[in-house]
This record gives sequence, C-alpha cells and structure tokens, in this order.
Amino acid sequence: MSDRLTETEGSLSVNDFDSSSSERPSFVSSSGRPSTSRQSSGLASDVPLLLNSSTTLIGEYSTDGIEYINPSDPDTDDFDFAMNSYSEGIKYGHFDNLGEASSEDNDHIIATKAYMGLGFARQCRGELASSLDAYTKALELCEAEIGLDDPINAIIHYACGNVLNEMERCLEASIHFRNALRFYKSREQDGIDAQVNVLFIEGMMFSALEEPKRALDCLREGLRIYQSSQRPLNLKLATIMYEMGSILSQNGEYIDSASFFKFALHVRKTTLSDSFVVARTHYSLGVTLASQEVLTNTTTDAFSHLEEALRICQQEFDGDSLQTAVILHAMGVLKERKGDFLGASSWFKQERDMLISLFGEDHQSVGSISSDLGTCYYNVGKYESARQMFQDTLRIVALSETDSSLEIADTLYKIASCHDSLCEFDEALEKFYRVKQIRQSHLGMENSLVVQTMLRIGNVLLCKGEATAALECFGEILGIGYASDSVNAIEVANALYGRGCAQFCSFQLPDAMKSFSESLNWKLAALGENDPGLACIFYQMAHVHLQQSENEEAVTYFEEYARLLKLDPQRNLHDNAEICFTEGIIAKMKGNFEAALSFYKTALAMFDTLFNGNHEKIASIHFEIGCVLSELDDLEAALHQFQICLLKRRKLLGLHVDVANVLLEMSSIFTKVDDFESAERCLEESDSIWKSKLVGNNEKLTSVLLVSGKRWKTMQCYQEAEANFEQALEMAITMHGQKHELVAEILLDLGELLQEISQIQQALFCFDESIQIRSALYGPTSPSVAKVEYSKGVALIFQGQFDAASACLNRALIIRQEKLGPMDSAVGDTLNTIGFLQLKMGNIEGRDALDPLMEALEIRRAVGNKGKVVSTLQNIGSLYKKRKDYDSCIEVNADILVVRKEEFGPADERVAEAWINLGNVQASAGRFEEARVSYEEALRVRTVNFGYHHRLVAQALFKIGSLHSRQNNFNDAKQLFEEYMRIRADEESDPDEEMAQALTLMGDLQKETGEKSKAQINWMSAIEIYQQLGYEDDHNKIARLHTRQKSLGMTGLFGFGGRRSSGDTGRRKSSGSVADTVGVGSVLGLRFGGDDNESTVSKLTMGN
Repeated sequence: MSDRLTETEGSLSVNDFDSSSSERPSFVSSSGRPSTSRQSSGLASDVPLLLNSSTTLIGEYSTDGIEYINPSDPDTDDFDFAMNSYSEGIKYGHFDNLGEASSEDNDHIIATKAYMGLGFARQCRGELASSLDAYTKALELCEAEIGLDDPINAIIHYACGNVLNEMERCLEASIHFRNALRFYKSREQDGIDAQVNVLFIEGMMFSALEEPKRALDCLREGLRIYQSSQRPLNLKLATIMYEMGSILSQNGEYIDSASFFKFALHVRKTTLSDSFVVARTHYSLGVTLASQEVLTNTTTDAFSHLEEALRICQQEFDGDSLQTAVILHAMGVLKERKGDFLGASSWFKQERDMLISLFGEDHQSVGSISSDLGTCYYNVGKYESARQMFQDTLRIVALSETDSSLEIADTLYKIASCHDSLCEFDEALEKFYRVKQIRQSHLGMENSLVVQTMLRIGNVLLCKGEATAALECFGEILGIGYASDSVNAIEVANALYGRGCAQFCSFQLPDAMKSFSESLNWKLAALGENDPGLACIFYQMAHVHLQQSENEEAVTYFEEYARLLKLDPQRNLHDNAEICFTEGIIAKMKGNFEAALSFYKTALAMFDTLFNGNHEKIASIHFEIGCVLSELDDLEAALHQFQICLLKRRKLLGLHVDVANVLLEMSSIFTKVDDFESAERCLEESDSIWKSKLVGNNEKLTSVLLVSGKRWKTMQCYQEAEANFEQALEMAITMHGQKHELVAEILLDLGELLQEISQIQQALFCFDESIQIRSALYGPTSPSVAKVEYSKGVALIFQGQFDAASACLNRALIIRQEKLGPMDSAVGDTLNTIGFLQLKMGNIEGRDALDPLMEALEIRRAVGNKGKVVSTLQNIGSLYKKRKDYDSCIEVNADILVVRKEEFGPADERVAEAWINLGNVQASAGRFEEARVSYEEALRVRTVNFGYHHRLVAQALFKIGSLHSRQNNFNDAKQLFEEYMRIRADEESDPDEEMAQALTLMGDLQKETGEKSKAQINWMSAIEIYQQLGYEDDHNKIARLHTRQKSLGMTGLFGFGGRRSSGDTGRRKSSGSVADTVGVGSVLGLRFGGDDNESTVSKLTMGN
C-alpha cells in the first residue's frame, strides 16, 4: 500500500456522472529593462519593442542642458531646478531622508545635494547616461570633501547602482551596491530602516550579479520587514517592486511578475504622473502580461479589444438601460463559451445589478440572470456565492411556481450541487432526495432526469464514505436501466462507472476494474472509441492500476484519457488545462520531475487565467507541485506549495478530507526539516479531520490511520502512533478477518513501532503473526514474507540476539534472491544489513563482513541509488577503520565524496560533510597535509552556503586547528580555536561535546605557551560541559581534565557555568561520522526521526 494518499481516493467530481457525452454539462467539477538581452518576453521575434529604442537614444544626453552647478551662486535657475529636484527625491522617498538643504550646510554639501537632485530628475526622464554623470559628480564631491563614512555617500552609491543596472552595466552596478552595502551593514543595529536597506541593497546587488534566487530571497525578506513596520509607499519601494517584477519575468513567472509591476506602477503614477519611468513600467507590465497570454494560448488582441469594447459601451449608454444589459449579457456569454467563467461572472453581475435597477429584485429576468451568474460562480469554485445566486433564483421562481414544479426541482438540483461541493453532504442529500421526489412524480422512475439525480445521490454517499449505500444506489439505477428501454446506454454506463468508484473506495479493486470495463463497453457501443465521453473512465481505471502498483498500465490509461480530451471539438482553455495537468501526472509517474513541474505550472497558469486563483483545481495543482518538489528534495519550495494549497482549501472547503490530506503531507515536510512542533500540529489536525469525516469501519480511514501512524512514529510520538496502528488493526480485522493482507501489513508496522520502544516480545509476536498470515496467503517463500523476516532480523540486531537475527536475514536473502533476482534492490538491502551484523559480531578480519558488503555495493551501484551506495561504503569504511587499514579507509571515503558530488553537486552540505569525514580518516593515518586540504574544502563549501558565522563553519575551523595542534603549530592552532569560540559564542543553543573538546585543546595550548590561568579556566569550563551532558565525575574525559589541572598545582576554581539544557533531547542527532558512531542506525546509514515517512526498518526494507 502506498504511503502517500492520492487526491482521487474516495472522491468523485460532479461531472463524473455526466448524463450525456455529446453535450457539455451545466456543472463541471518582464522585465522592463531597456535591453532585450535580459528579458525573455515570450513574444514573437518580429514584435517591435519601440520603447527600448527610445531608451537607447535619449539615454545619451540631457534635456536640461546643465553643465555645472555653482553653490556659491544659489540664485540661478539651474541651481533652483537641481535643489527642487533634490527635495522631490526626498519627498517621494527616492533618497533616504537627510533633510532639506539648509544654511548650515557648507558649499560642498549643497553642491552634492544639487547634483543628486539633477541625477534624480534625469533618471525620471530616462536620461540614464547624464543621470549617471550627475550622480558621479555628487559622489566625487562627497568622497573628496565630505568623507567616505557620511550617509550621503551610501545613498549616492545606491543611486549609481540603480542607474547602471538600468543601463545593463551590471558589474559596475554591483560595485556601487557593494559600497552602499558596506555602510548600511555597519549601521545595521540602528533599526528597521537599516535592516531593510541592507536587504534591499543585497537583493539589487545579487540581481546585478545575475543571482536571481538570492536576489529574490533578500528582496522578499526586506519587503516583509518593510510592510510589517507599516512604512509609507515611496519610490524606493517602487524600485524594489519593479526589480522583483523584472526578475520574476526573466524566470518566466509572469503572473507574479505582473503583480509587482502593478504595484510599482501604482506608486510611480501617484508620485511622478506621466514621466518616462511610469511609461517604462507600463511597458514592462504590458510585455509581461502579453508573455503570459502567449504562454497560456490566449489571444492578446482579443483581450485588448474586449477592454476597449467595455470602455465604449460605458460611454455610449449613459446610466442603466436594457440595451446595456443586453450587451453585458452577450459579453458574459462570450466569456462563458470560451471557458472563462470568472470573466463571464463579471459581466453577468453587472447585468444583474442593472436589471434589478430597471425592474426590481423580483422580476423573472433577475431570476434567469441569477441562475447564469450562479453557474459561473460554481464553475470557478465560488460555491457559496453560487448557492446564494441559486437561492435567489429559487425565491423568484417560487413566486410563480408551486413547490413541486419541475422548475423548482431544477433550481434545487443546482443548490444541492453547491452543498455537495462545499462538503455539506447532509444538506446536499436532503435536497437531492427532494429533487428526485419531484421529478419522479412528474416524469416517472425511468426518466433520465430522475436517473441523473440518483447518480448524484450515489456520488454524495461516496463522498460521505458510505460506500455500501452508494453501491445500493447505483445497483438500483442499473436495475432500472436493464429493465427499461427508456434509460439510455449512457446512463447505464454512468451507473456502472459510479459502482466502480464505490468499489474502488472500498478497495475492491478487481470488482472496480470490472465495473469500469463494463461502463467502457457500454459507452464504446453507444459512442465509438474516439468520443471524449469515454475519458473519465480511463482516468479512474488508471487510478486502479496505480493502487495495484501497475505503473506502466496506469500511464497508458492516463495517456488515453488525455488523447480523448484532445479530440473534443469544443475544447477550450479549461479542457487544455486539464490535458496539461494530466500530462504532468504522466511525467511525474515516469520520473520526469522537471517536465512534470513544467506541465503543472502551465496548467496552473491556465486555471489562474480562468479562475483568478479561486478554484479547488488550482489548489490541487499546488498540491501536486508540492509532491514533485518534495521528490526533488526541494523541501522549502514544496512546503510553500502545500501552504498555498492549504489556504485555498480551507477557504473553499472548510474542514474537508482534502484539507486533511494537505496537512498530512506538510507534517512529512516539517519532519524532514526537524520542525517537529509544526509537524505534530499538522498531523494532529489531520487526524482529527479524518476521524470526524470518516466514521465506522472504513477502508479509507484504515489507510489514513496507517499512514498517519507511520508519521507519528517518525517523529517519535509513539503513543499517538500506537493508538493509530491499533485502531487500524481493529478496523481491518473487523472488515476482513484476521487472515487478510491488510492485517499483515498493519502488524508489520506495529511490530516495527514496538521494536523502537523496546517492547521486543510484543514486536516479535507481531512479526510472527504477519509471517503466518502472509505464508498462508502467498506461501512461505513469498517476497512479502521475506519483507517481514527482514524487519524481524533488524529488530533482533537491536536486541543483541545476533544468531536469531542472522537466521531471519538469511531466510529473507534466500527468498529475495530466488524470487526477485540476485541484483534486486531488496537483495542489496539484505546483504548490507548482513554485513553490518557481522560488524556488530566483531567479525572484521575475515570475509564474513566484507563479502556481503561488497556484494551489496555492486547491487546498489547497479540500481543507481546513490544514498544507499554511500550507506554501504560507510559500513565498508567502518570495517577498514576497525582493521586500522587506513589506506583502504581513505579510498572508501574518497569514493563517498565522489558519489556525493555526483548526486548533489560540489557545493552541497553533504559534500562538505564527506570532506570532513575524509579529513578525519586522513588525520588518523597521519596524513596531515591531505587532511588539511580536505578540511579547507569543507570550510569553503560551508562558508559559501551558510556564511562565515555558522556553527558548521566553526566545526571546520576546529578540525583545522586540531591538525595544527597535533603538529605543534601552537600559534596557528590557538588562532583557529579562538575563532571557533567566537563563532560558537553567538549561538543560543547549549554547549556540546565538540565545544568541550575545543576548550580542552585550547587549555592545552595555553599551558604550552605559559598561560596557566587561562588554561585552568578553559579546562574547568570543559568539565562543566561534560557534566551538563550527563558524564559522571569518574568518566575518563573528566578524570583526564582533573589530572591536567593538578599538573599545574591548581584546582578548578576558575570555571564559569554553562547553561543546562532543559529541552527535549530525544530527537537530537549525533554529529559524529558513521565509522565513529556505535549506534546501529547510523552505521546502517539511517537517521531516526529523519527524512521520510518510513520507520528505520522500513527504510532498509523499502530502500528509501
């Protein structure tokens, strides 16, 4: 069973029960830089970019004609113009506020400010070269006469950087930004303004250096701080927003880019009116929107004409009129036919308001347009707004119709559909039953409208998790269909399809596939093999294959689904988005994650165009993108996507199982980044929603409890995990009896949990029961039996029962080699663990440990799982180290380094860790110069990744210092240890063993250099840290420190107390190398409470 819950399990969309395949159902669920070299507009190459040409022309001279400003002659027009421009720059926030020019300013300051004003005025007109000239003169005056440390110096550097950036002279711009940054960094403690300036300037500098991700990170953080402080809008902020829009446009993120350009445009229009800067911002926004329209296959000219048409209409028809209402209705219909339901709703809403103004709220035309508007709201996911519109229609219809009229039934049907989509299933069922009663009384049981209503009732029952009742409903429809000629083949096919969905939700997968196949045959006979009405069946059949781990078949069916959708002659943007989304699913299943992301993002752009971000489908795409990013190990980006999905689903669905599903995935991400508090909150809320929505003995709830239990176990929340596993086990036994595969699977998971909490006898009982069930179901040599034998063997290793563990592991190995083949990944896992077992048993000299590890390495290299290759290499390295075969150990660690670089690139922290481990072994072998090179490589990588003031950087410095100490280079060692201490002193966390070692070595160095008092202080501090960490006073490390103290004839009177940890240490990880770590999980290459949703045993078994 998959650990991830699919989005389609147990839920159906409204259009799954389309009453006809031939008709569409009523309800269906820049950059603005002057040069084009850095702007990928997405437009055809022959589109003229006239504004760029004008920028080049007018950027070479100045229209003000000012050559020189004389501050001693302030009465000239030139001087007045420049100073007024400077005042405007201050007023509108282009320059940081240094105050107006005053009589206290000397001539040099006045001249500097005048040239700044001149540069600002020219910059606003787009006269970039002359603007830079004025700023440069201001800078020269400032540096020569005022000084480098004056705030005005940094302001001018920032202004020069912005102009050079716009002129595409990026390297020069970065130099000016760096100079400005140096000043603001020195004033960072002055408050929020300084912090914001640092982040903004860093962002502009990284942008100039063409590092867009780092630029966006800085700018977004600066923007967050700026907005939280409720600072006023100004031109400097507009420049930042413009730059963010430019970067996003270059990245192809046109929707986000447009939002930043719009903000910049708003501020600039407000402050500068129709200046060149405003014109350029208009241009950037226009190009970005055009790029987005091309990307989403829309017609730019059509959209522009639509806006123009609206303007003309508003001018021609003064006030409310029926003619205007007719035009608005036509525009709404046009949008609706193109699939742009949100755009249609805008026109329909205007029409409705106008009709109410003309005829009053009770007029029949108001009821009709309310129904149209409600339909559009429904199709964009605004279900509550849709319900209100339909409710208004019902009120108006009821003025002229009886409560049992067909018109009333039709409107109630629409209201019930809204309740269904809002997950208000009881209200939906009540109204659907009422609709069925009315329609049946008028039309008879065999009428297609009655059958359609029954199909919807079955759908709602499925959504409630009442699969048995849903099966009965679909069975009743089939009984009517088989007995009556009035029920057409399509309705019978839809009933079969619904029955298949109910069986799928009940995990009756063979029966579900049979029902879908029958549904397909009925529709093939009625429609032929190329009708788009077949598509939804292939979609569900694909998910059956997915559930059965038949990925190749699933891909085939998804591809057929997409092919059929493409055959629809009325295909619109909505259909194209569905196709693109499906192609993303296919790419994801084939492991083409980058392609999947591209498809998903394109589909997202299309749906955003249609729905303006307000639709469940958009939330689903964000969910899928999050899953792909999680597979790519981009956890921060994945979490961002899940959070967007969560916000949208909470808004649209409330407490819905789809909300719970997102929370479940977020809990996994939070666990991987060690944010256990957030993970627990997500998982707790997810459990609460699932248990409240799915009650009784339910297959879906059992599956969820199993997944959730694994997540709780990963976070070492054993009480919650055990409760979920036991509830799932009880439900599985009640539904299927004790001899069922699901029972065996839960027993395996429960056994692994009990093993982790040292309840070994109960764990072994669970393993034995699981083996017994699977042996009876599949035979004693089934791979599923081997899986449990393997887990049992690992559990026995943890308990020190090595002979019993060896027997289990060897049984698992024989079965896996015979059934799966000698090169299967599971065989590699087993051999790796057998080799580790031999290490634990102390069999290091012969071939007992090395042979299975070498075989495991060969298999894992062939499979291509680099993480497991590293795990086995670490075990081999540990073996060589125990043998003191340092040359071989160095070769193994060098191999690990190569694998890490291949997997993560040369600048990843895991590569830095591999450099450290290699250096450790080289140091143990006495190859100090090689060790120093390795440590320095780690230092370089970590400094680039984390900055200099980081704990991991300090660790590398400590390693290098230790080398110098061992080589008696006391001065170099002392300097490095002091730097280590300085970095570690900035931490808020408690001291650790590495800190104690550093203090010890520092004391030793101080003893050698005659600084005996300082040595005593450091040794005493080391003793206190060891005591905080739980070491007894008679421990060798503490005893040796006391011996050091006594050697100087002094006692530990100079120590200063460290802080004792009061927090939960249960989840702390060891920072030691695998070869140095005694813990079983570390040597196996595992991290408890770590990176995935499996337990330690499952990670070995499943190869995660």
